[in-house]
Order: sequence, then structure tokens, then C-alpha cells
Amino acid sequence: MIKNAFIESLKIVDGRFIHPELHWQRITDTQRVHFGNSTFLPLSSESIPPDKRLGTLKCRIIYDQEIRKIDFETYSPRRVHTLKLVDGSGIDYTFKYADRDKLIQLQQSKGTCDEILIYQNGRITDTSYSNVVFYDGNQYITPSTYLLNGTKRRYLLERGIIKEQDIGLGDLPRFRYLFLINAMLDLEDNIQVKIRDIS
Repeated sequence: MIKNAFIESLKIVDGRFIHPELHWQRITDTQRVHFGNSTFLPLSSESIPPDKRLGTLKCRIIYDQEIRKIDFETYSPRRVHTLKLVDGSGIDYTFKYADRDKLIQLQQSKGTCDEILIYQNGRITDTSYSNVVFYDGNQYITPSTYLLNGTKRRYLLERGIIKEQDIGLGDLPRFRYLFLINAMLDLEDNIQVKIRDIS
């Protein structure tokens, strides 16, 4: 792994980047904060290999001051049915770091569950690889406390599809479901966990 590097993952559907402007902006902002300026030039659809222009793919960019590596791989969502609550106090993932060692360490606490649901100071944040959205039978709500302000989260908030609220551990029983969202996962993908299956 490249030291002090960052990662950006984009969804590609039939040769077209999905919401690329949000990803290009995050790369630019990250470079400016950490290196003082941005050298990133947005990728065009022509940069997608011809044999990768059908179906759903994941474009993975590793970068620091410069783009270090770009991968394209086929993608299918991982099904998640159970979550383990894990205390992630002290973890900072404000930027999308390529070094995920601390998150991987937290995952070792998941036991027999499929994935972890991280909380800090009694407030729900994210899973190890996604933001979360709760559904109470009427509206979709995402925690105002998060590890990473993901592009899909921002997109849904800007369009009023989801709302933002403080969600503590004691608030979980008022919801029915939790949905996992990230650049590769939409609400419509229905990667959901029943609240009773969070332990």
C-alpha cells in the first residue's frame, strides 16, 4: 500500500461514470488539504477499457499528489443481513484513506455477524465500508454523525431523499430497517438489515 495515499471508488454502468463530479471534487479537495494544491485531471468515459463498458463496474483510484493506480473490476453487491455494534472511538476517517487498518481491526469484533455498525460517543456513524440510512416506516434518515461524508450520502441529502438527524444507540428501536449506501450502493439496491438483527 502506498504510504499516505487516498482512495476513490466510482460506479460505472454501461461505460458511464455515476455522479463523477462528486468524486472529482472530493479528490481535488483532499489533495488541496493534504498537499497544498490539486493535480487531478478528471477521467473521461474514454478512459474506461473497451472490455469494461458493459454492466456494472467499480473504478478504484489510488492517489496522493498524483494518481498512482487505477483499477476497473466487475462488481456485485455483498449481501448483509446482520450487524454487530462496535465502539469506534478514536477513529478518524474524515478523508477516504487507503490505509484501512483501523477499520479492519474493528471488523475482527463482528463475531458471527456479516458486518459491523460503528458508533462513537453513543452515536451511530457508519459500517466499515458504507454510510447508513434508517427507515422508520415513513422517512429515510441518516446519522448526522458519520466517519466519512460519502458521495451517495451527499447526493441523497441534496435532493431531499433522505434527512439527517442525530441517532443514538437508544434510538434504534424506533426504526424498522437500516440500509447500506455508498458510491456503489443505492437505496434501490435494497442492501438492508432489520433493526432486530443488529446486536
